[in-house]
Amino acid sequence: MRLKKIIPGKLENCWVLFGIVLVLNITQSVFTPLLNDESYYWLYAKYPDWGYFDHPPLIAFLIRAGNTIFSGEIGVRLLSCIFGSLTFLVIYKIIEFEAGKPVSFKLVGLLMLSSLFLNLYSFLAIPDTPMLFFAALFLYAYRRYLNTDNFFNTLVLGAVIALLLYSKYHGILLIVFTVLSNIRLVFKKSFYILLVVAVLLYIPHIYWQIQNDYPTIRFQFLQRASVFKLQHVLSYIGEQAGVTGPIVFLLFSVLYKPKNQFQKTLKYNVIGTFIFFLISSFKETVNVHWTAIAWPSMLCLSYLYIRELKANKKLVTGILAVNLIVVVILRINLISNTYPIANFNDKNPRLMTSLLKAGTNGYPLVFRDMYIEPSCFWFYTHKECFAVNDIWFKKTQYNYLSGLEKKFQGKTVSLVSKEPINNSSKKTVVEKGKIYFTTVVPNFTSYSTSVKVTVLNGTDFYSSTKSSIKLSLKNTLTNQEKNLFKLKGTYLLLTFINSRSKQIINYRYNKSLNILDPMTFNFQFQAPVQKGKYTFVFSMVTDSSYVVGFNSNVYNCNIL
Repeated sequence: MRLKKIIPGKLENCWVLFGIVLVLNITQSVFTPLLNDESYYWLYAKYPDWGYFDHPPLIAFLIRAGNTIFSGEIGVRLLSCIFGSLTFLVIYKIIEFEAGKPVSFKLVGLLMLSSLFLNLYSFLAIPDTPMLFFAALFLYAYRRYLNTDNFFNTLVLGAVIALLLYSKYHGILLIVFTVLSNIRLVFKKSFYILLVVAVLLYIPHIYWQIQNDYPTIRFQFLQRASVFKLQHVLSYIGEQAGVTGPIVFLLFSVLYKPKNQFQKTLKYNVIGTFIFFLISSFKETVNVHWTAIAWPSMLCLSYLYIRELKANKKLVTGILAVNLIVVVILRINLISNTYPIANFNDKNPRLMTSLLKAGTNGYPLVFRDMYIEPSCFWFYTHKECFAVNDIWFKKTQYNYLSGLEKKFQGKTVSLVSKEPINNSSKKTVVEKGKIYFTTVVPNFTSYSTSVKVTVLNGTDFYSSTKSSIKLSLKNTLTNQEKNLFKLKGTYLLLTFINSRSKQIINYRYNKSLNILDPMTFNFQFQAPVQKGKYTFVFSMVTDSSYVVGFNSNVYNCNIL
């Protein structure tokens, strides 16, 4: 079905909204310290690449570009502010097209300015910010494509799809539910042209994944928990009910009856996204912001529904006004840091870095089981630091920074941890932040990037039987590091973890390892007694190691 062409209202209104939001975002960025994950993505930007351990690369490119213009927090957030503010403009234009008549600037502004996600992800330097912009731009380009199926619109839509996926992998949901809402697309020649365009533009990231042994896929599907917990489901339902207004946006977008194919697509994206993550909550924790991909569609449908209301408009406006007040309070709190919010602004980064810097005794810092704090410390002090992580924590981008890790080998360092290492550990309490312990570690060694263990054979074993895993071991150790490897008596450790009971079984390889050359050998062990699903990982450790780290991928197996 071909959509009826609609003449938009005054262009000035959307640009007024864009200007208001941009000024707010620039002001917010100047006076707000980096929030939790922003410093981590700033670390990405220091090492430009076509991919990173847990995200595609666009946010790193944006931060790096902004840092070439300004330093400090505004440099980190500059491009995010522009993209985020443009998100408001694009959503406004979509609403304007679909309304078919002049829209209420007051209502559209209130809808978007009262949206928690849209506000936060209009200035924060995190992947969700460009993802929201390109999600809105995808809908805008898709609507043009439905109206006029020509080569130019096809090319633009394919390019936007690639940029959406370069922002965040969640963008695939928008594409899938769009196709499901209009299955006739698969019979159109232009549909395959735009897919080819998108894939061609995305090849650099696909190639990066292949070259790095698919780290993101392994992390998302192997290292995340996959055990049912009722609290995950209840938490998902409660959080989404709260952030959607409370539930106003979601409810209105579900109740609205689509008038054309494009509006049907909007509704499919809203319902499909929330159902997808509801199902996901049955096997893992779902972060509250993962549903953000549905917000451009949800806001458009909410406006169209509210416009048709014949009663209770004042009540709806009142609810939106309350949401707006909450958003304003949150924005002010991010500047003043009056009330720390867990997993958001609970590090007090400026004070944390100054206190840790004062307690380093002049030694370089290595952080244990952290990735935000070392990135913050580096950003605010301009001093390089490193992070090591235990297999009970998770891999991070620091596991791939081999050049950085080598700078700390054999040196005396201050190890920063969240609990004391020994009696010499010194406690540091950060007001409105966290508690840390620093421990002086002489002759520091770690192998998270320099020794790689690869499993070469199958990974199912029989309970309590003598078993064997064929391995290859490669290293990029310098001669000095090889000497430290031998001096410290480094050995190979195999750890099995029962996926349900979390029982831990360790096996030590007692034969000497010829670390000088690449090698292939068999690791023999007695398989765990308890049957079931397990994960296992190999680690290079010493008796004085402070972490049992990742020297292999995390593998799934069955004990039969």
